[in-house]
Amino acid sequence: MKKDRNDDLKKTNIMIHGKQHIRLQTVLFLIIVLLVFLVAIGMRTVFFNLLVKNEYRDVEKLLRNNSKNLEYLINDINSEAEGTSQTYQGVDTLAYSMSARIIIVNTDYNVIYDSFRLMRDTYIMDNDIHRIMSGDEAEKMVADAASIEYMFPVVNREGYTDDVAVVAVSLKDFNDNKTYLEYRANILICIFLVLGVIAAVVISYTAIRDTREIRRQLLNMKDGFLGQLQKTGLWKETGMVVDNMNGIFAKAQLLEESRQEFVSNVSHELKTPITSMKVLSESILMQENVPVETYREFMNDIVLEIDREAQIISDLLTLVKTDKGSDSLNIERVDINELMEVILKRLTPLAEKRNIEITFESFREVSADIDKVKFTLAISNLIENGIKYNVDGGWIRVSLNADHKNLYIKVADSGVGIPEDCVEHIFERFYRVDKARSRDTGGTGLGLAISKNIIVMHKGIINVYSEPGKGTTFTVRVPMNYVN
Repeated sequence: MKKDRNDDLKKTNIMIHGKQHIRLQTVLFLIIVLLVFLVAIGMRTVFFNLLVKNEYRDVEKLLRNNSKNLEYLINDINSEAEGTSQTYQGVDTLAYSMSARIIIVNTDYNVIYDSFRLMRDTYIMDNDIHRIMSGDEAEKMVADAASIEYMFPVVNREGYTDDVAVVAVSLKDFNDNKTYLEYRANILICIFLVLGVIAAVVISYTAIRDTREIRRQLLNMKDGFLGQLQKTGLWKETGMVVDNMNGIFAKAQLLEESRQEFVSNVSHELKTPITSMKVLSESILMQENVPVETYREFMNDIVLEIDREAQIISDLLTLVKTDKGSDSLNIERVDINELMEVILKRLTPLAEKRNIEITFESFREVSADIDKVKFTLAISNLIENGIKYNVDGGWIRVSLNADHKNLYIKVADSGVGIPEDCVEHIFERFYRVDKARSRDTGGTGLGLAISKNIIVMHKGIINVYSEPGKGTTFTVRVPMNYVN
């Protein structure tokens, strides 16, 4: 039952996981199709709105332009005693030329003329006609989907309104033509959508092709050597991603090489003292009647090798803790001037053995948030390094300064210096510029790596400047206020 529940949980997780992720190609496809659809519908709507607007504007212009001609003809009808058919024929001709229906209503609201011959002698009472007849409105334009009506007063030569003319233009032909155009437009939209879908497929596939190729290359190198991704396609952004990933792979490869080198160096460094002790022990065992002095000398050598082994192990443990950040800092406010005095007081006897002069210059009182034990180890390593790799009778100058934000420590010596091609490797684990000299001085090749890790843990920076034969200078910058 428990296994079944676990299987159900896995299926649920997979389903949830699937819901949280959408294929980019699908999203691009849908976006492009939606954009094509919206553009097509928008263009169709704008086109037909403009078409209707232009038709209404043209009809209204036609009605207004012919209103004076109609007014002139009606005044002629009213001025003649009998209203000749020739005059009405002129109105008929005008109505025919305009494809319009013309109705004339007199002041008694009787239809005295209808070009369609449907309402003649009919009484009509319409609010719009009444308002125009009474002078409340100068004209009236009424438009709907089927027709456009234009009402205006017929003013006689004395300036009085005798009649109201109603001119109506049917939009049937326009609507029939509009329906046909809509049908053709719908066909074009369908074709446009089909082309849009094809374009969406091509564009979305092309856009994802580079990503798919990168994924394929990543899968190929997943279980093997971290090589370099090859740029594909034309997308600039994809090329930038490839460059960034290649940079990450290069760093990962460098870390892997560094790890392998570190393991090799650790094995060698730990094996060397043991080998020396084994050789010394076998030498004693192979001899008979060995003098006590020889035993004592060999045992002293073995003790030195044991001390060296213990020092290597201690430095390795310290390095691993600081390198992985697993060793937390015990931050406290410390008087840096006093701390430097304590460090120099402890190391001065070591320098005096080689007649090396150590001077300390403090430009101001400095206090900072540091891990006192670790910070002491970091600075001590720098000064000890200056003592070990100095010349007899040389000097070491240590200075302390600060600004409103950081403290600065400088350790300069008159030692042998570091070749230019070795400076960039000086903080690497087990790296030694002169391996023979390092072994003679008891160096493990881990001191500077430990110092750098500790300074970095304090959010600081350490730099080195050196020239062969002219000494070396280490500069340390650490924030005085530690922010976790």
